[in-house]
Amino acid sequence: MKLKPLVMCSVIASLTAAPGVQAFDVVEAGKPVVTGEPSRVGPPWNHRSTLNIPGTGTDIAFGGYVKLDALYDADYDLGDATSPYNVNNPANALDGKMRFTALESRLNFRTQTKTDVGTVKSYVEVHFLPDGKFNLRHAYGELNGFLAGQTWSNFQSFVGATRTLALGDPQGYVFQRHPQVRYTSKNGPNMFAVALENPQMVVDRTNAGDAAAQNQVPDLTLRYQRARNFSVSGIVRQLGTDKTRGAVDDSVVGYGAMAMASLPLGSATTLKGTATYGSGIGNYMGNPANSIFRSTPDVYVDNSGNLETVDITGLGVSLNHNWNASWFSSVGYSTLEQDLPGTGAYNTEVDTLEYAFANVIWDITARAFVGLEYQYVNIDQVGGTSNDASRLQASASFQF
Repeated sequence: MKLKPLVMCSVIASLTAAPGVQAFDVVEAGKPVVTGEPSRVGPPWNHRSTLNIPGTGTDIAFGGYVKLDALYDADYDLGDATSPYNVNNPANALDGKMRFTALESRLNFRTQTKTDVGTVKSYVEVHFLPDGKFNLRHAYGELNGFLAGQTWSNFQSFVGATRTLALGDPQGYVFQRHPQVRYTSKNGPNMFAVALENPQMVVDRTNAGDAAAQNQVPDLTLRYQRARNFSVSGIVRQLGTDKTRGAVDDSVVGYGAMAMASLPLGSATTLKGTATYGSGIGNYMGNPANSIFRSTPDVYVDNSGNLETVDITGLGVSLNHNWNASWFSSVGYSTLEQDLPGTGAYNTEVDTLEYAFANVIWDITARAFVGLEYQYVNIDQVGGTSNDASRLQASASFQF
């Protein structure tokens, strides 16, 4: 029994040492992994080598990265991964705090299998946020343009995204992963995708009592993208509560539109931007699952006991510059504004959130980098109170 692990290791070693083990091409920086979107912007957190299972048409690959973040918070504890909404909780106030964390580190696994009807692809990825346990990021399969599983929302795009040390896009950008079914059609540089997504809904609890989310139909998302230069997407959704599970029984329609663009300014500099407007789409705006209160709700309950969608606007811009083949910098600003009732009950809710950052990153090799980034958050509450915070983040990452 004790020999079995040694035998398995020996078999894997012999496979990886055999000629031609790289069975499908390595993904270049910023190019598609499986879904047509990069896992991050910049040097990819994906696979550099693959191997074929002998006697089959299946190629497999393991990948991921180890990342250490050194974080110094001057005003508020922004968490292990920068969470701007922490500024809105007085319990997070402090007078300087330093921490090291490796929780953003992740593991992924993908396959490609050639069949008579096309190539079957699968992808699974986990990381250790927020609690140090294996937590699912992606798990999906693809065949001839059809995708089923959990991955980035089809309402989202990376065309206007920027490279930062903080996990995820800045606030003001559409950023969400959902279970979904999707069909993608490609014609040269043009891509069109339609998806039905999990109708996750966030109810603002200020005036909601025991209102319980009970959506009856999936969210419909559409997206057109041209190469990595321009993308536009739209969403329509039904948002409801059920009287059998709470006091409020109502249903409203949510909708939204998003556009992203990337504009080269010479050979080394790129201007990127995003604009989003909608009503009832708060959870698509990077809403932290563990911070439903005082973040970006989809709906609230008015004084008559009816559901109302929350209007929301997100804007973001960044300037990205490659100093040379190894050194990169970006600086950006984004804002997110939501329209909640201007009454006393909502005084401590988020009215406007502003986020700014500047960084410098050294790509030591294609598989390792170090960087330094300054992050600034300001939140204006509905009642007029304003709180801000600064964070300095230094990171080192090793990809495999």
